[in-house]
Amino acid sequence: RPLALCSLGDGTTQQGEVMEAVGQAARDGLPVLFLVQDNGLAISTRTGGKTMYSTAEGREESFLGTPIRYADGRRAEEMYRVFQEEVGKIRETRRPRIVVAGVERLASHSNADDQRLYRREEEILRARREGDPVVRLRDLLVDRGVSAETLDRREEAIRRDLTELARRVQRSRDPAAVFDAARPLSAELRDPSRESRGREDGANGAGMTMLEALRETLRERLASDPRVFLFGEDIEDPKGDVFGLTRGLSETFPGRVVNSPLAESTILGYSVGRALAGDRPVAFLQFADFMPVAYNQIFSELASMHWRTDGSWQAPVIVMATYGGYRPGLGPFHASSMEALAAHTPGLDVFMPSTAADAAGLLNAAFDSGRPTIFLYPKTLLNDRSRATAAAPRDLFVPPGRARFLRRGGDITLVAWGNTVDLCLRAAAALESASAHADVIDLRSIVPWDEETVLTSAEKTGRLLVVHEDSRTCGMGAEIAATVAEKARAPVAIRRLARADTWVPYNFENQLEVLPSFRKTLEAAVGLLEGAMEWRSGEGDGDGVFVVKALGSSPADESVSVMAWKVKPGDPVEEGTLLAETEADKAALELNSPVAGRVEALLVEEGFSVPVG
Repeated sequence: RPLALCSLGDGTTQQGEVMEAVGQAARDGLPVLFLVQDNGLAISTRTGGKTMYSTAEGREESFLGTPIRYADGRRAEEMYRVFQEEVGKIRETRRPRIVVAGVERLASHSNADDQRLYRREEEILRARREGDPVVRLRDLLVDRGVSAETLDRREEAIRRDLTELARRVQRSRDPAAVFDAARPLSAELRDPSRESRGREDGANGAGMTMLEALRETLRERLASDPRVFLFGEDIEDPKGDVFGLTRGLSETFPGRVVNSPLAESTILGYSVGRALAGDRPVAFLQFADFMPVAYNQIFSELASMHWRTDGSWQAPVIVMATYGGYRPGLGPFHASSMEALAAHTPGLDVFMPSTAADAAGLLNAAFDSGRPTIFLYPKTLLNDRSRATAAAPRDLFVPPGRARFLRRGGDITLVAWGNTVDLCLRAAAALESASAHADVIDLRSIVPWDEETVLTSAEKTGRLLVVHEDSRTCGMGAEIAATVAEKARAPVAIRRLARADTWVPYNFENQLEVLPSFRKTLEAAVGLLEGAMEWRSGEGDGDGVFVVKALGSSPADESVSVMAWKVKPGDPVEEGTLLAETEADKAALELNSPVAGRVEALLVEEGFSVPVG
């Protein structure tokens, strides 16, 4: 009946993630012994009355329902008895307990700290005289009849052994530097011939969407591997994720698709722990924007585990999150992409698909690699039938670090991933009408990324445009541009097109202004080609005609139904006039006129639905 030991200091108990950990252990009834070594100091800060178990009024008997046991950590005999009792209770109840051991700090906090700056000399001397558990144990053993000479010999032998060990270590060679923090990818996983995309029938709307392909891939993995475990907010049925990605999975696999608390650090920390114990967790964050809340666990635990244990421990966690803008109802905290932050963290793979086949293929690669992976999927493409796949998800595979050519040409190279791939395809089609032909490359895998493919194409065309949705400064586009500038064996003109260094606004028109667009992509490409262009209104666009677009009530809404029109053709309207009562996937909402004028036509019948936007 094993248990887990989590050891920490009194200062750390005020950190939110400690409280989350105790809360999760209490909720799930986990056999964890939280050992707090309380010396009353957090470096120089006095912690009395500032911990999770003590206030100005006194000590707490429990925290979040978890019993607290206080003990004198200066007395070895007492601690031996306390640990026997507390461990025995955990083995019996399978529930967490907290032991607070009062100890003395016998030396400065670290080599860089001098405790004499904030502790009086008499306090330091008293702590060493009265609080050293080794000295107190020696005195206890002498009182119990062990001779001082016996203890002197034992102490001298230990000191001699440690001195020799220290001398041997100091004379040993320096370790070899490690230049890759990630577990190596096998040659088989990286082999381009392993790529399997099946048949893509997106043009006629057949096959599975990205959302369906991801769901079926997870279903296959849950069915074939009992170690796979899904953990995140709102992923259980009947909701099955904000976007419906996990719908039906918790009913099919009870206990293995589990709702988390509203705590992203817990989602990641809990998943890392399960991975270390042998599971294959998939941690769901509702939006990439919430990644910073979990970033301590991602940076300090998930990404660094392989490196700091020299490969002895692995944390094969897949972190899945929707990302990106380009749809109404988003705003600054639901429309970020965040790939630069993830890519900048050593030890992580970062995948960003733009089609259903690539989404399933990359997710299979993440499972097969056993490497910690940030898997970002664009919410705007989840239900796009034009990017569907007719293949069974189990048969799809995309080698990590391999890009894909979507078009071939010799005049310019366009590189994109996720939402911006379509912008580049549209720009390439427009360029072709002017007899300029583009290589369009979907990077797909951000870390590792396909330097060879991008370099070869850029050297061939002599012009490179990288288009991405993350903000410009220190974005992945800068990394690609710098790599090509450093390594290209022929001159290459390079440009980046990215989101402005700002937040994605709630106003949809403003959102399109700050994000890369078809117009900006085409203009940047024409500029690299040293061409000229002008924009003209299409025929039939009568002056003053404004088409009112369907708006959702939330980022997850896919469609809107018109329940009742409140106007008819010919009616005059003012700005703000109620046009219709509508119902989105999540809630009813009113559609108001954004402009003043006269109703020309009603384009949707009552009771019918249209896509958001």
